[in-house]
Amino acid sequence: MRNSMRQSSPISSLAPGAGLRIQGVLAVALTFCATLLAPMPALAADDAYPSKPIKVTVPFPPGGSSDTAARILADGMSKQLKQTLVVENRAGAAGTIGIASVVRAQPDGYNLGVGPVGGTIIGRLIGMKVPYQPQDVVPIANIGSLPLVVAVNKDLPVSNIKELVALAKSKPGSLSYGTSGAGTPGHLVFEYFKKIANLDIVHIPYKGDSPLTSDLIGGQVPIGILTGPAAKAQLSNPKLKFLAVSSAQRYPQMDKIPTLVESGYPDLNIEIWNLLIAPAKTDPAILARLNTSMNQVLKEQDTVSRLDAQGYLPPVPMSLEQAKAFVETDRKKWETIVKTTGVTIGQ
Repeated sequence: MRNSMRQSSPISSLAPGAGLRIQGVLAVALTFCATLLAPMPALAADDAYPSKPIKVTVPFPPGGSSDTAARILADGMSKQLKQTLVVENRAGAAGTIGIASVVRAQPDGYNLGVGPVGGTIIGRLIGMKVPYQPQDVVPIANIGSLPLVVAVNKDLPVSNIKELVALAKSKPGSLSYGTSGAGTPGHLVFEYFKKIANLDIVHIPYKGDSPLTSDLIGGQVPIGILTGPAAKAQLSNPKLKFLAVSSAQRYPQMDKIPTLVESGYPDLNIEIWNLLIAPAKTDPAILARLNTSMNQVLKEQDTVSRLDAQGYLPPVPMSLEQAKAFVETDRKKWETIVKTTGVTIGQ
């Protein structure tokens, strides 16, 4: 008798159908617990971003136009994101040292940088040893753009680009022009202008806008290619004349000066820009968060006014896709300029 009896489980001893109902309840409960223990979706994690200060590396010394623009943006985004953006300067090698530090950083959204056109595009094209590839960083949006300005000493007998071209052609090799350095955007743009206009003008590289401006005022060099802010600072100086700007539209701070496009050179629509960049593997949701915040800040009147005071062109908000397209379009433009001029800088 005892051997023929089978011990019943608590579930099997219940009324017919009750065991199945309890098993179903247990299955639901186990599924619910597993859901609670599973990793939170990426979106939920991104909702908490940023949870600590964000570092923004500027690849130039403090006080320059890139540094100033970065700090203006950082102020606005710190308020918008309710988390501090800390600007750090890592200068050297035409901006490539600072950009390289961003490339090597963790792609967690807490390591951003300023990517100037020189370090992002031009350096590699002219033969600099750049320790990263273009695809190693992703553009978030453009912080701001600057034009280049063609300026001349007051004693040079020209008042516009047409007259400058005529004078240069009448005296091949006798004129010189200065820039803030070899391989800079100003150097490349004026060499491109020389090729298009078939001019022979000698290049004199300086170490920055300040010494160039001093010699331009003093007459040691008759022609100078200045950045917008450097030219704006001398707008009322009677010892200088301003012939044209390189931007697509007239420079608001010098709106009486025509563009090079207006002056008959449609291919000379060139601006110097500073992107906010991140390491390439940064979470797309975080990039979208930063892009949204940045665009909101760039639309604020306080930001627009502060950038304008520093000589920047009006900011243009852009999506992540537009930022990528913006860089690729400009890369092709600079590739054409470098190929046409043949400018190379070994390092």
